Amino acid sequence: MLDRLVNLSISHPYVQAWLLGAIALLFLLFRRYRLGLGVAAIAPLWLLLCATPVFAHGLQRWLEGQYAMQPAADYPKADAIVVLGGEALADEKESWRDEGGDAIANSRVGFGYLLFHADRAPAVLLSGAGDARRMAAMLERQGVPPAAVRLESASLTTYENARNCAALLRNDGAHTVLLVTSPAHMPRAAASFEKQGLHVIPAPALPPSVRAPGNGWQPRRAVLFETSHILHEYIGLWVYRLRGWA
Repeated sequence: MLDRLVNLSISHPYVQAWLLGAIALLFLLFRRYRLGLGVAAIAPLWLLLCATPVFAHGLQRWLEGQYAMQPAADYPKADAIVVLGGEALADEKESWRDEGGDAIANSRVGFGYLLFHADRAPAVLLSGAGDARRMAAMLERQGVPPAAVRLESASLTTYENARNCAALLRNDGAHTVLLVTSPAHMPRAAASFEKQGLHVIPAPALPPSVRAPGNGWQPRRAVLFETSHILHEYIGLWVYRLRGWA
């Protein structure tokens, strides 16, 4: 699927650096020496830039800053709450009513629960192959009535999330949705759902920002993993717009 192909290919800085090296080699083979050496010099510089916390966090802030994050009770009411899978789900067995709101809001399903608990919508639609049923079980343990939960468990990509959920929502007469996903994923997800004709109220979950320790200008290998996920969203959004999915 598209999301997987993007994630496994050009979204990682290491792969991007190898591609630049291959392009540089082609230029050298065709005796375009100055151009080839210039492209070859860009590859290590790009890796250093992607490993720099300041650069990675700047990219992350642009994505996450497009939609305001606020407490669940401050959102307007909608026809339904849509929660997208795609994150690691803890097997939460304790009551969320006994925990602080910030702790619950750190996950997509947790923030969806907070929205439902705040009476922002009468139903929750959980979307994602493999994740939807697990999230439903988590909500059921927290006292959410099964009649208020709907499942869409066939989607493997954000586009399929939007397409399949929109079909279910239209059958239910729902047009306005509170969309819950991670902040960095929200620009692509919201655009995909709006493309399906839904009125989307972005309600990003509130995970703590990942910050690499040490000097913000000191390159760190661990930051490359964070940058890869951020670039995945930038590339994914560009591809979705190119294909007319967002």
